[in-house]
Amino acid sequence: MRRVLNLVTGPAAEPVTLDEAKAWLRIDGTDSDVQIAALITTAVQSTEQYLRRSLITQTWKLTLDLNKSSIDTLLGAGTYDLPITALYGGLPRVIELPKGPVQSITSVVTYDLDNTSSSFSSSNYSVDTAGERLVLTSGSIWPSNMRSKSACDITYVTGYGNGSTNVPAPIKTGILIQVAGLFEQRGMCDDPEGVFGKAQQVLSQYRILGSRG
Repeated sequence: MRRVLNLVTGPAAEPVTLDEAKAWLRIDGTDSDVQIAALITTAVQSTEQYLRRSLITQTWKLTLDLNKSSIDTLLGAGTYDLPITALYGGLPRVIELPKGPVQSITSVVTYDLDNTSSSFSSSNYSVDTAGERLVLTSGSIWPSNMRSKSACDITYVTGYGNGSTNVPAPIKTGILIQVAGLFEQRGMCDDPEGVFGKAQQVLSQYRILGSRG
């Protein structure tokens, strides 16, 4: 099943503030503020990519194709008069949501064979925040006439919270380690991946493993 993830609304703040980074670097003046802010952004992006997580609250949209049906393995040789929808199965009852931690699901929209969108009622599913997934409620089913490509959009909110104080301290430490290493290497040709490697010891415990991120 093809899955496409797009950012809808980015975070309103960084998980590490400029003052926190300057205190870590033991810098009092303002001459390097712009450079340090840029390094924070770089460190945050590399951290989120490694952890497969969102840190500060943000909104994502996951677009899903239908699963391909196994009907071709069930039919023998010959010609069959079947609708095109017979070639595709529905969506699974449990859908893993990338970029956790998942706070909430904003909307679920499905598209029929005429490309008409319909809102899928929130009574049909629940959010498993521990497992970071959408789960259909008992007795609920997906619409039967969905188009095969981009059949469903799930818009949801992720992140630890709205501010830097919501982010676990070890993650913030990992970001600060990267900021310090990059700041010390400015103007040099050292490998920046070495800087990130030093942060992995404190970040690895929060990394999402597998394909979900």
